[in-house]
Amino acid sequence: MFKCEQCPSTFTRKGNLTAHQKNHNGVRFSCTICASTFGYKTHLNRHMKNVHGVVNVPAQRQPAQQSVTRPTPQGHIQIAPGIFVPDVPAGGSNAASDDDIICMKAMDEFENTG
Repeated sequence: MFKCEQCPSTFTRKGNLTAHQKNHNGVRFSCTICASTFGYKTHLNRHMKNVHGVVNVPAQRQPAQQSVTRPTPQGHIQIAPGIFVPDVPAGGSNAASDDDIICMKAMDEFENTG
């Protein structure tokens, strides 16, 4: 039997103990699209597939107690963690505007960082 040193839990497999210890260490897997975090990568993968329709996205691990905050650029709004777009009224057509191009560039830059 494998016993957790921080709580009374015991496990028959070492891998299960190792996964359990991540809860005590505060390891979380963050969604790169929304603010959700998960204790297990498989739960993040399920969320990405079912909620965002994305498959095989690398996870960002971060301690649960820490949060990374970035100041919002002047005249911009944050639409997702780390994604800022100009704070301008939406256009009335489906044609791509300069604002749409700026938004797509901001999203591409965010996805390529990491």
